[in-house]
Amino acid sequence: MEDRTPAEPPAARPSVRTAVLILLVLLVAALVWLGYRISTSGPQPPDAAERSTPACATPPTPRASAQSFTTAPDPSVAAGATWAVRVRTTCGDVLLALDGARAPRSVASFVTLARAGYWTDSVCHRLTSRQAPTKLLQCGDPTGRSRADPGYDLPLENVPADRTYRVGDVGMARGDGFPGTAGEFFVVHREFTVPPGAPVYSLIGKVTSGQEVVQQVASQGGEDTRPDGPPFQSVSVLSVDVLGR
Repeated sequence: MEDRTPAEPPAARPSVRTAVLILLVLLVAALVWLGYRISTSGPQPPDAAERSTPACATPPTPRASAQSFTTAPDPSVAAGATWAVRVRTTCGDVLLALDGARAPRSVASFVTLARAGYWTDSVCHRLTSRQAPTKLLQCGDPTGRSRADPGYDLPLENVPADRTYRVGDVGMARGDGFPGTAGEFFVVHREFTVPPGAPVYSLIGKVTSGQEVVQQVASQGGEDTRPDGPPFQSVSVLSVDVLGR
Protein backbone atom coordinates (compact mmCIF):
# COMPACT_ATOMS: atom_id res chain seq x y z
CA MET A 1 0.00 0.00 0.00
CA GLU A 2 1.43 3.37 -0.97
CA ASP A 3 2.73 5.51 1.93
CA ARG A 4 0.89 8.83 1.77
CA THR A 5 2.46 10.39 4.88
CA PRO A 6 3.15 13.95 3.82
CA ALA A 7 6.85 14.81 3.64
CA GLU A 8 8.19 17.44 6.05
CA PRO A 9 8.56 20.81 4.37
CA PRO A 10 12.15 21.96 3.84
CA ALA A 11 13.62 24.10 6.65
CA ALA A 12 12.75 27.73 6.22
CA ARG A 13 15.70 29.81 5.14
CA PRO A 14 16.22 33.23 6.79
CA SER A 15 15.48 36.17 4.56
CA VAL A 16 18.22 38.52 3.42
CA ARG A 17 16.84 41.23 5.77
CA THR A 18 17.13 38.94 8.79
CA ALA A 19 20.69 37.97 7.92
CA VAL A 20 21.73 41.61 7.59
CA LEU A 21 20.08 42.42 10.95
CA ILE A 22 21.98 39.61 12.67
CA LEU A 23 25.28 40.82 11.20
CA LEU A 24 24.58 44.38 12.40
CA VAL A 25 23.84 43.17 15.94
CA LEU A 26 27.07 41.18 16.01
CA LEU A 27 29.05 44.15 14.69
CA VAL A 28 27.63 46.53 17.33
CA ALA A 29 28.38 44.01 20.08
CA ALA A 30 31.96 43.68 18.86
CA LEU A 31 32.44 47.47 18.81
CA VAL A 32 31.04 47.80 22.34
CA TRP A 33 33.38 45.08 23.61
CA LEU A 34 36.38 46.70 21.87
CA GLY A 35 35.56 50.10 23.38
CA TYR A 36 35.36 48.58 26.85
CA ARG A 37 38.74 46.90 26.44
CA ILE A 38 40.38 50.17 25.34
CA SER A 39 38.88 52.15 28.23
CA THR A 40 40.01 49.63 30.85
CA SER A 41 43.46 48.82 29.51
CA GLY A 42 44.53 52.20 28.13
CA PRO A 43 46.60 54.88 29.92
CA GLN A 44 45.42 56.30 33.24
CA PRO A 45 43.46 59.57 33.28
CA PRO A 46 45.68 62.66 33.83
CA ASP A 47 44.51 63.19 37.41
CA ALA A 48 45.43 59.65 38.40
CA ALA A 49 48.79 59.86 36.62
CA GLU A 50 49.62 63.13 38.36
CA ARG A 51 49.05 61.52 41.74
CA SER A 52 51.39 58.60 41.15
CA THR A 53 53.70 58.25 44.13
CA PRO A 54 57.33 59.21 43.41
CA ALA A 55 60.02 56.68 44.24
CA CYS A 56 61.29 58.29 47.43
CA ALA A 57 63.63 56.97 50.10
CA THR A 58 62.87 57.25 53.79
CA PRO A 59 64.01 60.69 55.04
CA PRO A 60 66.85 60.72 57.59
CA THR A 61 66.30 61.91 61.13
CA PRO A 62 66.67 65.73 61.34
CA ARG A 63 69.51 67.12 63.37
CA ALA A 64 69.00 68.37 66.91
CA SER A 65 70.41 71.82 66.08
CA ALA A 66 71.58 73.90 63.14
CA GLN A 67 74.87 75.65 62.47
CA SER A 68 75.03 79.35 63.29
CA PHE A 69 77.16 82.12 61.79
CA THR A 70 77.91 85.58 63.16
CA THR A 71 77.58 87.57 59.93
CA ALA A 72 76.30 87.14 56.39
CA PRO A 73 78.91 86.18 53.79
CA ASP A 74 80.41 88.97 51.71
CA PRO A 75 78.58 89.42 48.37
CA SER A 76 81.91 89.04 46.58
CA VAL A 77 81.67 85.29 47.23
CA ALA A 78 79.05 85.17 44.47
CA ALA A 79 81.66 86.57 42.07
CA GLY A 80 78.93 87.89 39.77
CA ALA A 81 78.81 84.42 38.20
CA THR A 82 76.26 81.71 37.49
CA TRP A 83 76.70 78.83 39.91
CA ALA A 84 75.76 75.20 39.24
CA VAL A 85 74.34 73.46 42.30
CA ARG A 86 72.97 69.96 42.86
CA VAL A 87 70.33 69.45 45.54
CA ARG A 88 70.21 65.73 46.42
CA THR A 89 66.84 64.80 47.92
CA THR A 90 65.21 61.58 49.06
CA CYS A 91 63.02 61.80 45.93
CA GLY A 92 65.76 62.54 43.39
CA ASP A 93 68.27 65.17 42.35
CA VAL A 94 67.40 68.75 41.42
CA LEU A 95 70.00 70.86 39.58
CA LEU A 96 70.01 74.64 39.96
CA ALA A 97 71.65 77.59 38.20
CA LEU A 98 72.12 80.44 40.70
CA ASP A 99 72.44 84.01 39.42
CA GLY A 100 75.30 85.63 41.33
CA ALA A 101 75.05 88.82 39.25
CA ARG A 102 71.41 89.65 40.03
CA ALA A 103 71.30 88.31 43.59
CA PRO A 104 74.89 88.54 44.90
CA ARG A 105 74.08 88.58 48.64
CA SER A 106 71.63 85.67 48.46
CA VAL A 107 73.83 83.57 46.18
CA ALA A 108 76.92 84.25 48.31
CA SER A 109 74.94 83.05 51.33
CA PHE A 110 73.60 79.98 49.49
CA VAL A 111 77.05 78.92 48.27
CA THR A 112 78.60 79.44 51.71
CA LEU A 113 75.90 77.47 53.56
CA ALA A 114 76.03 74.67 50.99
CA ARG A 115 79.80 74.32 51.32
CA ALA A 116 79.45 74.28 55.12
CA GLY A 117 76.96 71.40 54.96
CA TYR A 118 74.24 73.52 56.52
CA TRP A 119 71.47 71.69 54.61
CA THR A 120 72.74 68.13 55.06
CA ASP A 121 69.76 65.94 56.09
CA SER A 122 67.43 68.96 56.24
CA VAL A 123 63.67 68.86 55.73
CA CYS A 124 61.40 70.19 52.98
CA HIS A 125 58.80 71.13 55.54
CA ARG A 126 56.37 73.32 53.63
CA LEU A 127 54.21 72.91 50.54
CA THR A 128 51.74 75.56 49.43
CA SER A 129 49.09 74.31 47.02
CA ARG A 130 46.33 75.61 44.71
CA GLN A 131 44.27 77.06 47.56
CA ALA A 132 47.22 79.11 48.89
CA PRO A 133 48.37 82.45 47.42
CA THR A 134 51.81 80.95 46.71
CA LYS A 135 52.68 77.70 44.94
CA LEU A 136 56.03 76.48 46.22
CA LEU A 137 57.95 73.67 47.92
CA GLN A 138 60.09 75.11 50.72
CA CYS A 139 63.22 73.28 51.88
CA GLY A 140 66.28 73.76 54.07
CA ASP A 141 64.99 73.26 57.61
CA PRO A 142 67.86 71.44 59.41
CA THR A 143 65.90 70.51 62.55
CA GLY A 144 62.47 69.85 61.03
CA ARG A 145 60.86 72.38 63.37
CA SER A 146 60.48 75.27 60.89
CA ARG A 147 63.13 77.30 62.72
CA ALA A 148 66.04 77.45 60.31
CA ASP A 149 68.24 80.37 61.34
CA PRO A 150 71.91 80.57 60.35
CA GLY A 151 72.31 83.71 62.46
CA TYR A 152 71.65 86.44 59.91
CA ASP A 153 69.00 87.72 57.49
CA LEU A 154 69.26 89.03 53.94
CA PRO A 155 67.83 92.02 52.06
CA LEU A 156 65.49 91.54 49.14
CA GLU A 157 67.16 91.05 45.75
CA ASN A 158 66.06 90.47 42.18
CA VAL A 159 62.32 90.69 42.91
CA PRO A 160 60.33 90.16 39.65
CA ALA A 161 59.04 93.47 38.31
CA ASP A 162 55.63 91.91 37.61
CA ARG A 163 55.64 90.14 41.02
CA THR A 164 55.13 86.84 39.18
CA TYR A 165 57.02 83.68 40.12
CA ARG A 166 57.15 80.97 37.48
CA VAL A 167 57.57 77.20 37.50
CA GLY A 168 61.19 76.32 38.26
CA ASP A 169 62.07 79.64 39.88
CA VAL A 170 64.26 79.32 42.99
CA GLY A 171 63.87 81.90 45.74
CA MET A 172 64.71 82.64 49.35
CA ALA A 173 62.01 82.16 51.98
CA ARG A 174 60.95 84.94 54.32
CA GLY A 175 60.46 84.99 58.06
CA ASP A 176 57.85 87.04 59.91
CA GLY A 177 59.01 90.64 59.83
CA PHE A 178 62.19 89.92 57.86
CA PRO A 179 62.83 90.58 54.14
CA GLY A 180 64.71 87.33 53.64
CA THR A 181 65.44 84.24 55.69
CA ALA A 182 68.88 82.99 54.70
CA GLY A 183 68.32 79.49 56.04
CA GLU A 184 65.54 78.28 53.72
CA PHE A 185 64.88 78.27 49.99
CA PHE A 186 62.00 77.25 47.74
CA VAL A 187 61.18 76.01 44.23
CA VAL A 188 58.00 77.14 42.47
CA HIS A 189 55.78 74.28 41.24
CA ARG A 190 52.97 76.42 39.76
CA GLU A 191 53.04 80.01 38.52
CA PHE A 192 51.68 82.63 40.93
CA THR A 193 51.56 86.41 41.20
CA VAL A 194 51.96 88.21 44.51
CA PRO A 195 49.17 90.78 44.99
CA PRO A 196 50.05 94.38 45.96
CA GLY A 197 50.87 94.68 49.65
CA ALA A 198 51.74 90.98 50.08
CA PRO A 199 55.34 89.83 50.78
CA VAL A 200 57.58 89.30 47.77
CA TYR A 201 60.65 87.08 47.58
CA SER A 202 64.20 87.29 46.29
CA LEU A 203 64.84 85.23 43.17
CA ILE A 204 68.24 83.55 43.17
CA GLY A 205 68.07 81.22 40.16
CA LYS A 206 66.21 78.51 38.28
CA VAL A 207 65.92 74.73 38.13
CA THR A 208 67.85 73.36 35.16
CA SER A 209 67.06 69.67 35.70
CA GLY A 210 64.89 67.64 38.07
CA GLN A 211 61.78 69.85 38.19
CA GLU A 212 59.75 66.65 37.92
CA VAL A 213 60.87 65.75 41.45
CA VAL A 214 59.23 68.92 42.77
CA GLN A 215 56.13 68.42 40.61
CA GLN A 216 55.58 64.86 41.83
CA VAL A 217 55.87 65.88 45.47
CA ALA A 218 53.50 68.80 44.86
CA SER A 219 50.98 66.55 43.10
CA GLN A 220 50.48 64.58 46.32
CA GLY A 221 49.25 67.69 48.13
CA GLY A 222 49.71 68.70 51.74
CA GLU A 223 49.04 66.66 54.86
CA ASP A 224 45.34 66.58 55.80
CA THR A 225 44.65 68.42 52.49
CA ARG A 226 46.00 71.63 54.03
CA PRO A 227 46.84 74.38 51.50
CA ASP A 228 49.94 75.40 53.47
CA GLY A 229 51.79 72.81 55.54
CA PRO A 230 54.05 69.76 55.36
CA PRO A 231 53.85 67.86 52.05
CA PHE A 232 52.01 64.54 52.16
CA GLN A 233 55.03 62.94 50.47
CA SER A 234 57.81 63.41 53.02
CA VAL A 235 61.00 64.66 51.37
CA SER A 236 64.37 65.75 52.77
CA VAL A 237 67.52 67.30 51.35
CA LEU A 238 70.43 64.89 51.75
CA SER A 239 73.05 67.40 50.62
CA VAL A 240 73.55 70.55 48.56
CA ASP A 241 76.66 70.33 46.39
CA VAL A 242 78.27 73.33 44.69
CA LEU A 243 79.45 72.02 41.31
CA GLY A 244 81.19 75.15 40.11
CA ARG A 245 80.68 78.35 38.12
